[in-house]
Amino acid sequence: MKGKITLLALLLLPWLSILKIDKVTFKRYLPVLTFSSLVIALLSELSSSYTWWKIRKPLFPKLSSSIPFIFGPFLIANLWVFKLTYGNFKNYMLVNGLFDYLFAYPLTTLAGKLKVYKMVNMTRFQLFALSIATSIINYLYQLFIEDVLKTKSEKKKQA
Repeated sequence: MKGKITLLALLLLPWLSILKIDKVTFKRYLPVLTFSSLVIALLSELSSSYTWWKIRKPLFPKLSSSIPFIFGPFLIANLWVFKLTYGNFKNYMLVNGLFDYLFAYPLTTLAGKLKVYKMVNMTRFQLFALSIATSIINYLYQLFIEDVLKTKSEKKKQA
């Protein structure tokens, strides 16, 4: 029961922080948040096949066991990182690297002690490297989306 309550808190509590984010910012980064969630969901499915990690008591047993992580802390942390650092790749990577390190090492240790999840066939370093690679892909995707959105808005201004 304690594990399920922890997972439910992981899913819901991060959303309280978006009360401080304006609607325009949320809409601006929504495509990359959706893309990132899709990438992490894919990695989660791969984890099921290769047993990279194991979530002990899934919140939704019939669905992907990583839903609380994907749509809780990962999505909201990603939103905040983009809001605070987008446009400065060095800062983006620094902040993302810090979050990824905290996730891969101390938070994964804490999750193991709380019996939320444990690493099985993936090392913490591999998890960290995978997180960094995902953050680079996300940044490139946002650059692509920004370019498309700018082009669209420029066309509207010219008309």
